[in-house]
Amino acid sequence: MDGKFGATDMKAETSSRAPRVALLVETARSYGRGVLRGVARYSRLYGPWHFHMSPGDFVQSLPNRRDWRGDGVIARTLDVASAEAVLELGLPTVFLDFSVDQLASSKYSTDFCIDLTSDSVGAAQMAVNLLYDKGLTQFAYAGYPYESWSIKRERAFVAAVKERGYEAYVYEPPRRAGRAVRLEKEEPYLIEWLKSLPKPIGLMACNDQRGREALDACEAAGLLVPEHIAVVGVDADDVLCELCSPPLSSVALNAEKGGFLAAQALDDMMRGVVPKVRHILVEPVNVVERRSSNIILTDDPDVSAALQIIHTARLESLTVDRIAREIATSRRALEIKFRRTLGRTILEEIKTVRMERAKQALRETDATLDQVAKMVGFRATSYFIQSFRKTVGMTPFRYRRNVRYH
Repeated sequence: MDGKFGATDMKAETSSRAPRVALLVETARSYGRGVLRGVARYSRLYGPWHFHMSPGDFVQSLPNRRDWRGDGVIARTLDVASAEAVLELGLPTVFLDFSVDQLASSKYSTDFCIDLTSDSVGAAQMAVNLLYDKGLTQFAYAGYPYESWSIKRERAFVAAVKERGYEAYVYEPPRRAGRAVRLEKEEPYLIEWLKSLPKPIGLMACNDQRGREALDACEAAGLLVPEHIAVVGVDADDVLCELCSPPLSSVALNAEKGGFLAAQALDDMMRGVVPKVRHILVEPVNVVERRSSNIILTDDPDVSAALQIIHTARLESLTVDRIAREIATSRRALEIKFRRTLGRTILEEIKTVRMERAKQALRETDATLDQVAKMVGFRATSYFIQSFRKTVGMTPFRYRRNVRYH
């Protein structure tokens, strides 16, 4: 990479002191905070590093070049000018999501410039699977077509829907001179587009912010969520999602692991080692489901009621007999309807929900295996471990270790 340091100079410069790293990453959003947690963990294990950062939203400030002798940068840049300013530092850099301009420019195709980007295909597949499993056969996508990461998610979503044999409706927001209009001026267009869609329909928003905007537009349009439009976002920002009305379902990304891998790659580059890959993928791990997508369309009210119980009840004492009693039908009749309608048994559905909740607990809490097993309805921890290993392909301990940091 042309710039301040060559590979040999970087080694000599950083060998006698802790590396200085600029973190130009938003702290106002959960994704950015997750990336920074991963960076911090890497620094604790393999540092220490000294950080420059300016906490806040997407607009970040570069260090004062006269006072800051840096060694590396991790940055999200929103425009060409900001990206060029980072390049001018001449330092090994990890960008968060190359923009369309960056992807097209040879300036960023260097040995010491890579990007950290989300797995758009995986995230879109999770969103489509969730909506399809609800019984939906009509799908739509709302994104920001001027953002490269949103464009990638849109293409992946359209492709995933097509694989199911359907076509996706894609929202095209109004623009002026190639730029997006402000949200308050865009909202009438979004409202009219949502009203024009066939119902019921499943909508993937490119992120949780766009999901919140879609929910607000649905309310303004008099559309019911999830009865008319089931909505799922991306990022699983728990604060933002819980403050939506109704609370927003969202695909969770392993941003902390991504930040850890980004720091690892930056450390190599600061030592003069050329990275093996140009793009580090942030993996989707699951869908955190809330009210905005909590609908399952079936022609049988008993099956619909059973699904509602399975997906919302505590799992410790959940049995087929209990479900049948609550619906006021016979167990055999319910089992026949369930298999005929969905192609799987009630016990298989309960097991799937148990494993998903177990994975969520292992990812997001420090609960012991005994506690997790009890939480998801297993009386014996040994049987929980055996079932988890058979279903997921690894032990709960290994899953927790892999999904968090490795």
